Amino acid sequence: MTSRHFRSLLCGAALATAFAGAADAQTFRFSQWLPAGHFTQRDVMHVYFKDIEKATQGRVKIQPTAKGLGAPPRQYQLAVDGIADVIFVPHGYTPGVHPLSEVAELPFMTRNTEANSVAYWRVFKKILQPAGMHKGVHTLSVHVHPAGHLYNNKREIKTLDGFKGLKFRSTTFFVSEALKKFGAVPVAGPVTALRDGLARGVYDGTSFTDEAIYNFKINKFVKYVTRFPGGLYNTSFVVAMNSRAWGKISKADQAKVMELSGEAYAKRIGQIWDGHENAAVPKLKADGIITHELKGETLATVKKMLSGFETGWIAKVKKLGVDGAAAIKMFRDEVAAYGS
Repeated sequence: MTSRHFRSLLCGAALATAFAGAADAQTFRFSQWLPAGHFTQRDVMHVYFKDIEKATQGRVKIQPTAKGLGAPPRQYQLAVDGIADVIFVPHGYTPGVHPLSEVAELPFMTRNTEANSVAYWRVFKKILQPAGMHKGVHTLSVHVHPAGHLYNNKREIKTLDGFKGLKFRSTTFFVSEALKKFGAVPVAGPVTALRDGLARGVYDGTSFTDEAIYNFKINKFVKYVTRFPGGLYNTSFVVAMNSRAWGKISKADQAKVMELSGEAYAKRIGQIWDGHENAAVPKLKADGIITHELKGETLATVKKMLSGFETGWIAKVKKLGVDGAAAIKMFRDEVAAYGS
């Protein structure tokens, strides 16, 4: 064989390898319904997608859409149906569809976003996923946001009587039930409609987090915060991929994607979200927004009123073959032990 012939063979092999790599490359659509500049998109999802592309040497690319491929409450179904390849959405946008996710939304359980998000992923992998949570998609991660409280523009609330008659945008099943017990009126609605709803009086307030007051630019529509130690609630989120789309990725690249997903993603978004939450606290004070943390007899009354949430959830998921008490215990234990 001549040297020229040998070099020709090498060149042909290199070209064949290059073409094979190009043929294996896949581009998937992420249904981006939140503004691209929101930190969960810009600083978390977009960076996550770039890391995946780098880790797979360009074979797996995830491209955000210019706007959502459907209304926020439809995001999970978009992934099931394959209209979207990748989605990010709160479970609470489809009440009752994902009852197992409610373990992460129970009141008074939040230490911080990072600890609770990592704990949630661990409980998901050990207990919730084997019980059939997210059957219709491939789960990339689950996580939560910071402890949720109540914000309004009508009055400072120090006792339960202060809630009566106020209309609050409600984000989860537990928030809706709590508001009813307090004598308030829960009103459903996606976060994208919140600012306009507050401006037009559709809502007197909302269940929210400190950072969200500023990231969704509603600080001008909020005058009072009612805090619940450990949070009145939390919100469970899922990042998921259409099962058929996931199947198009090689096993080796699936492993690389999951190295960046799961607990790693939960920790990443938790750390970033905590940073935004902590930075918002002095802003509330500077804006003159009055904060009152429930305590003493009022807090004890609230905890007693809401104590049935845990027992009710345990009974509900027992019908699905899940030991709810064990799931709650594991969640609490993981949160308490995180970082120690």
